[in-house]
Amino acid sequence: MSAIPQENSKSRVRILPDDLANQIAAGEVVERPMSVVKELVENSIDAGSTRILIEIEQGGKKLIRVTDNGSGLSLEDAELSFLRHATSKISSSSDLEKIVSLGFRGEALPSIASVSKVRMTTSADEHLGGVIISIEGGGSAQTKETSCPHGTTIEVSQLFYNTPARKKFLKGDGTESSHITQVVTQHALAHPQIHFTLINNGRKVIDVLPTDQHLYRIAELFGAELAKELVQVDTEYGDYRLEGFISSPVYTRSSRSAQYCYVNQRFVRDKVILHSTQQGYSHLLPKGQHPAIYLFLSMDPKLFDVNVHPAKAEVRFAFQQEVHRFVSGSVKDSLSGSKKLSLPSMDQSENRFHATSQSRQTDHRVGPASNYSEGQSSARLSSAMKLIYKDSAACSVDLESTRLRSPQVEIFHEKPSAVSNLIYSEFEPLGQLDRSFILMQGKPGILVVDQHIAHERVLYDRFKKAAENKKIEVQQLLFPLTMEYSPSEVELLVRHKDSLSELGLELELFGKNEFLLRTVPAILKNNDKEEIMREIVDMLPAQKHEEALHEKFEEILIMMSCRNAIKVNMSLNLDQIRKLISDLQETEMPYTCPHGRPIALLYDIDSILKKFLRK
Repeated sequence: MSAIPQENSKSRVRILPDDLANQIAAGEVVERPMSVVKELVENSIDAGSTRILIEIEQGGKKLIRVTDNGSGLSLEDAELSFLRHATSKISSSSDLEKIVSLGFRGEALPSIASVSKVRMTTSADEHLGGVIISIEGGGSAQTKETSCPHGTTIEVSQLFYNTPARKKFLKGDGTESSHITQVVTQHALAHPQIHFTLINNGRKVIDVLPTDQHLYRIAELFGAELAKELVQVDTEYGDYRLEGFISSPVYTRSSRSAQYCYVNQRFVRDKVILHSTQQGYSHLLPKGQHPAIYLFLSMDPKLFDVNVHPAKAEVRFAFQQEVHRFVSGSVKDSLSGSKKLSLPSMDQSENRFHATSQSRQTDHRVGPASNYSEGQSSARLSSAMKLIYKDSAACSVDLESTRLRSPQVEIFHEKPSAVSNLIYSEFEPLGQLDRSFILMQGKPGILVVDQHIAHERVLYDRFKKAAENKKIEVQQLLFPLTMEYSPSEVELLVRHKDSLSELGLELELFGKNEFLLRTVPAILKNNDKEEIMREIVDMLPAQKHEEALHEKFEEILIMMSCRNAIKVNMSLNLDQIRKLISDLQETEMPYTCPHGRPIALLYDIDSILKKFLRK
């Protein structure tokens, strides 16, 4: 047993002052301005509001103001609400097993007040008047009576003014605004009966009127074009019910940015639901592509635990495998019997839209494309032509059938070597193999070149050099393309608009959630511009610092080059082949594509001679 310290000794263990303890505790709840908005909006929803207005300035760092028409608070309740662990949502430990409200810990307001300047104006009955409570940095509350409408307004200003170490870790205004837009979108999607408005620096970003249909709310937030690609989900089994919408397999995204999952109307980032949804699509999706999902899972609150993380964005299911099977099966069943949803034309004055645009069909399967050489055209050869000889004598070779007829014949057991130092001009083209590969012969052996990734390298080098010199050739669209985006995507595009223009993509904000695309890089003139813009939006970085921009715009250059490169299963004549190889030879790295894959493989002559017992 350790000795009791003498009175004259100094103890190293101290009880922290209340203000410091509150600031530390606030770090669990208030990470950034988005955390403040999330907590305040959830309080407004729990208060039964039908109208919620969110106003922010400078990404929420200068000001966050949330106004609602909910139940409001009495003087006594308003004062108690700023005390730690004071809540009206639960009263005993047993209540944690059946949480139905969004908030319940009683930590949000005191945590926010400890790291900012807060002013609450609230009234439970406008005829009886209201109260104003002001708190700075977790200090004593200043209270005075006032007259105000029924409901609550909370102003949070100068966030982290008294904790500069935390303030300096905040991102730029655009990034923080984007996070706030996303969290408001999440809540607006889950509660279509509530009128949500988000105003950022005086600009209205979100303004969705009440509706009783989730589909209408999705169309307002994400566009009618996406809404028309959705399949309805409505299944029930035992204690579980799954409602919502998922995209048909023809509509996919390169990221999970269009995936929204809810448990009892609470937005969650749950791996079980996401994995089971993806599994429900089975083999219907191309590799690396993800569906759009808006799913609402309902169950008895006792069957899951939301008290897992301070952000309350994670849940733990009592029967995880059961949930996984239910969601996966529901998605499968919905897709198997899917019928495309038909959106009716609705009157704008009643918070509706007029869906008139042509439905977008996205096919990620590789198929024939336009001929390689710019400005050249050549007749496409018969699909039976798998090999084109040097002397133009055509010989039809079906690779697949050849393999089936002669399974015992293996010419090479050894792997071919990737080219890293050969000169392409030392090889003479023979023709194509399987309308996908170029065959070339030379003193070192047989060279097999992947025509798609060879052209991808050529286009990438040209495009990158033009971008660096700000000399990208652009094509003016005769009719500007109108595209709809979600509010958070609009924020991204506004932030990166100037940088995208340097790539030849001139965008103009048109209406609340729409952009006009006026010019595109000439390289994209024959591609699906809307689909490429969708991919670009998925790639845009949330931050605007130089390193993130460089990395992401490099990915965009690669994607554009890949999308415009000649495809597999495309016939090339010898002149086109020679032009491609000549262009490839002029690139800085003619041996790998921008993704790092080898462009050519060499079957060396010594290995061939050995196989034929000539050496």
